[in-house]
Amino acid sequence: MPDRGSDDGFGPGEPEDVGIILVSIGAQYWLAEGERHIQAMLANDAPYPRPVRCVRFTDMAHLASFLPDAPGGLWAIHPGVIARLRRAGELIEEDPPP
Repeated sequence: MPDRGSDDGFGPGEPEDVGIILVSIGAQYWLAEGERHIQAMLANDAPYPRPVRCVRFTDMAHLASFLPDAPGGLWAIHPGVIARLRRAGELIEEDPPP
């Protein structure tokens, strides 16, 4: 993430472990924060930070304005994992901060 200053996960002042933050464009999902928790989230076999946040972007240019290296350096997340998180009520989907 660029500029780590607010506590929303996208600016200055971000806490050291914000849990898991995914980003999406349409039906494609990537892990943006929380790599240390990815195995537990994917396997659903160990505690991991919940809820999982998913920030929705309109297109690649919109995503790149927040994450200049995305999605090339990000882990892709299978849509089936997203569906499981939704069914379990563990996914919060939101728009990016202005």
